[in-house]
Amino acid sequence: MNDCTCKGFQYQEDTSSCYPKASLFSGRTYPTNDARTIYLKLPDRVNVSNTAFPRSDVFDPAPPHLDCNQMSIPPILEAHNTDVEEPKWLYFYGFIAAFFVVEVSFIAFTWFFVLRREVRPSEVWATEEGYKVMTSHFRRYSYRELVKATMNFKVELGRGSSGVVYKGVLEDERPVALKKLKHISRGKEEFQAELSVIARIYHMNLVRIWGFCSEGSHRLLVCEYVENGSLASILFGDKSIILLDWKQRFNIALGVAKGLAYLHHECLEWVIHCDVKPENILLDQNFEPKITDFGLAKLLNRGGSNQNTSHVRGTTGYIAPEWISGRPITSKVDVYSYGVVLLELLSGSRVSELTVGSDAEVDMVIRKLVTMLADKLEGNDESWIEEFVDCKLGGQFSYVQARTLIKLVVSCLEEDTRKRSTMESVVQTLLSSDEADK
Repeated sequence: MNDCTCKGFQYQEDTSSCYPKASLFSGRTYPTNDARTIYLKLPDRVNVSNTAFPRSDVFDPAPPHLDCNQMSIPPILEAHNTDVEEPKWLYFYGFIAAFFVVEVSFIAFTWFFVLRREVRPSEVWATEEGYKVMTSHFRRYSYRELVKATMNFKVELGRGSSGVVYKGVLEDERPVALKKLKHISRGKEEFQAELSVIARIYHMNLVRIWGFCSEGSHRLLVCEYVENGSLASILFGDKSIILLDWKQRFNIALGVAKGLAYLHHECLEWVIHCDVKPENILLDQNFEPKITDFGLAKLLNRGGSNQNTSHVRGTTGYIAPEWISGRPITSKVDVYSYGVVLLELLSGSRVSELTVGSDAEVDMVIRKLVTMLADKLEGNDESWIEEFVDCKLGGQFSYVQARTLIKLVVSCLEEDTRKRSTMESVVQTLLSSDEADK
């Protein structure tokens, strides 16, 4: 009676056994040869005196040999309690939650697997002594590899203010040019500047960089090998056996303009070369120009400040007046340097050889020359053009294209940067002149 889970018990007369009942279902009876009696536990307040039951022996007196020892056994609860209705929405939300967990796990696993596959030691940010360069565009070479590739830096291709260039051959038999930076204190800044620029740009008129070395005190750039060397060595070299004809010179002027226009107008950031000169213009086997040496490159965010240049950069004879006067530095400094290169392509001689002195004196000579050319262009006589163009061409050139180049020289060398051309407009002018001459 004290067991709340017991709803009643069944007494089996032939064995005098009791079976406690924890749950009552339909109340249906089943045919059996055994004499069985069911006793129900009811509340005291229930009056059953006038209640009729299908079987009259339900309330018969207990048999004389009633044995209810088994009543002490705790009744076994039914696993499914029909009195409590389980909420079905729990199954629905449980399924949704399980599906979500599986989906998140799959995404996390995929992301982790792809990340580990793509970001390897040779393809992560190379961090050494302050260097953080995304190497997905480069391969990092060991110093030992480059010593072997250059046969211990045997063949020298050229020298510059920031380093020496050597010829090498990689293990895949690809010829390369290795720029070995000198002056470590300066080399670090130049090295970082070159890599930060190279990681963002690619153009057919720019030298491609294949990799780098940053090991100990060694800082090297691994560049594509350009067969015919620099424009300076061909145009001004005493031992040069190559004479650039007019078509080649015009194509060089156009290719360099395209490369600079890409740097100034098509990159995600403004890129100022700051040292445009014939030594930094290389010619491939087809005499297509490729601009090299971004060690002095100046990066400016579009719309940002452009007055944070620390010191004058460039080479005497190619430096724009604003470098000296301390005016804001923009991409127009490259336009000025390009104008000097055009002048040298036309005349076949260095402008810097016109005088030996400071940048101010060279600039003064250039100013007088530009003024003279501007006056000549105003007249109708064009006989002076042949006298101005490189005599080594023997008069074999296009007067239309020569006049166009001279006009561009005057425009690019304007002292007022607002009147100076942009490289985009230079490219359009050259393309129009090329079409008109055909």
